[in-house]
Amino acid sequence: SSDVCSSDLAIKQEVGEANARFAAIGRAGENMVVNACVIQDLHHAAGRTGMGAVMGSKNLKAVAAKGSGKKEIADKEPIRDIGKWLLNDGKMRYQGMQEHGTDGGLLSLSEGGGLPTNNFKHGDFAEAEKITGKTMTDTILKDRGTCYACVVRCKRIVEVKDGTFKTDSVFGGPEYETVGALGSNCGVGDLEAVAKGNAICNAEGLDTIGGGMMVSFAMECFENGIITEKDTGGIKATFGNAEAMVKLLEMTVSREGIGDLLAQGYDACIKAWGPEAEEFAIHVKGQALPMHEPRFKFGLGLGYAVSPTGADHVHNIHDTGFVSEVGIEDMQAFGILEPLPADDLSAAKVRLMKVVTEFSLLKNMLGMCLFLPYNAKTVVDIVRAVTGWNTSLFELMKGAERGMAMARAYNRLEGLNAMDDRMPERFFEPFSRGPLKGKAHNHEEFQKAVETFYEMSGWDPVLGAPNRAKLEDLGLSWVADLLEEEAPA
Repeated sequence: SSDVCSSDLAIKQEVGEANARFAAIGRAGENMVVNACVIQDLHHAAGRTGMGAVMGSKNLKAVAAKGSGKKEIADKEPIRDIGKWLLNDGKMRYQGMQEHGTDGGLLSLSEGGGLPTNNFKHGDFAEAEKITGKTMTDTILKDRGTCYACVVRCKRIVEVKDGTFKTDSVFGGPEYETVGALGSNCGVGDLEAVAKGNAICNAEGLDTIGGGMMVSFAMECFENGIITEKDTGGIKATFGNAEAMVKLLEMTVSREGIGDLLAQGYDACIKAWGPEAEEFAIHVKGQALPMHEPRFKFGLGLGYAVSPTGADHVHNIHDTGFVSEVGIEDMQAFGILEPLPADDLSAAKVRLMKVVTEFSLLKNMLGMCLFLPYNAKTVVDIVRAVTGWNTSLFELMKGAERGMAMARAYNRLEGLNAMDDRMPERFFEPFSRGPLKGKAHNHEEFQKAVETFYEMSGWDPVLGAPNRAKLEDLGLSWVADLLEEEAPA
């Protein structure tokens, strides 16, 4: 941690601003690890999709900035009213997350059979209680952190003062995704080890989901005899081995030994270890799955398959949020009135998933946190108040649809097509144990859902990109021209 903290100081000294904020890469980005990310102020991660490796490829270590002046808001009164609501009546919607962080629901996920365990082989973890948010609060939690001026304060700041997994609080603390990826999905029930793994990732700029998933992949390959201690450098890479998890993360960052392969992603490992390893590569379009089980949430699996960035949980549906009358209430603004079971994959679920995905995309594009309890009306009210635009929900949702269409068009230019919109075979295999024993996706039903989504979206069923009519509808005729001129045959 001293090296990283001295880098922090060096950046501030170089720009001459003690209060500068900065986004930086660590060794993972410098070594162009495919799961390298960009870290803000040592503990806020812009994870996923390898943005740290992009910076590293350009020899860009950090970007520092300091703001000045006041933010100009067109109409302050509605913003004040929304802020008061969040602090008072709205608090019940996020109070649990404030108390125990995003990891607060881990135990209930395991009890429901939806907690990724042992590289997504199982959905329940015997040691779940040891790594849940409440356990973190009761043991290693030092403070609660936050994004700027946020009322939720869901971020954890942890400290492990001594022992094998001594961890400095400067690196924040693990979120649910991190606890799932480094904990249950590696079979690790040691919260201090998870905190250490999180600190390594934040210090070195490694995405905790992608980094952890490469470790769990190696562990399943090891347990199935595809790789041995000869490949791992003597490490017993078995599920549950906390020391191995931490060591493999360190080796990934430094590209040492087996870490050189883990740093390059699934394809490099499969090429080195043989095609039998492919069964255990849990990804979509090369992007490792986040810690949400598609045999627990069926629409989520569809969202993984059709996402332009590979498996993603942030522009996606979480089906369990829409199984009740209360859960579906916020969807009434979009004309969706009926709740649906989590394991439903009908045309009605495809429609719901499309709307939820686009609404999530809208909030992402606006820079609005998905944890704040904003419904459609509130989002429109905020945009109007901040910008002064006389906008509408229709216009804003069209913007989200436009963003998805452009991302898919870009993918088409890069050679991707409808064949890339698939989910790992593991999720078509029934759970062998736990609360969801016997539950799995059906190939025919899943493919039908993908095709229905394509038709609803106006995407070409072979090319996997929006057709000209849809692009014209979105005011993107120039993108249609570009696809016709430059997309691969």
